[in-house]
Amino acid sequence: MPTELSAEDLAALHSYATNDSALVMSRNWDALAAEYAPDAVRMPPNQPLIQGREDIRRWLEQLPPINSFSFRLQDLRGYGELAFMRGVYSITVALPDRTTVSDFGKTLLAFQKQPDGSWLCVADIWNSDLPLPQ
Repeated sequence: MPTELSAEDLAALHSYATNDSALVMSRNWDALAAEYAPDAVRMPPNQPLIQGREDIRRWLEQLPPINSFSFRLQDLRGYGELAFMRGVYSITVALPDRTTVSDFGKTLLAFQKQPDGSWLCVADIWNSDLPLPQ
């Protein structure tokens, strides 16, 4: 039976949750993409799946200016070499016409421990808590 996550593993995974808002706000897409496994998948709402670290980085580069972003960890657990993180997010972006759009919702990320002991995200999915526009 796989063992529970060590204190070191939990600290490493917590650092992802702690650092992501700063990476998003600074638009440090290289550093954010580096948190994903080379074959990771990202599943944004209302869009096709994005597969691979490089395609994830290119997708991030296309995001509009972000006025605010926050991620709050709600649950972190795992066993052996697998872990998942559940949280909530809020974001406000600036559209080309200078209007802003805000969203908030929930997210689920799966991580896999690497041979060097680091953790990389292998799957990331999120969706809004807001109702669809009428």
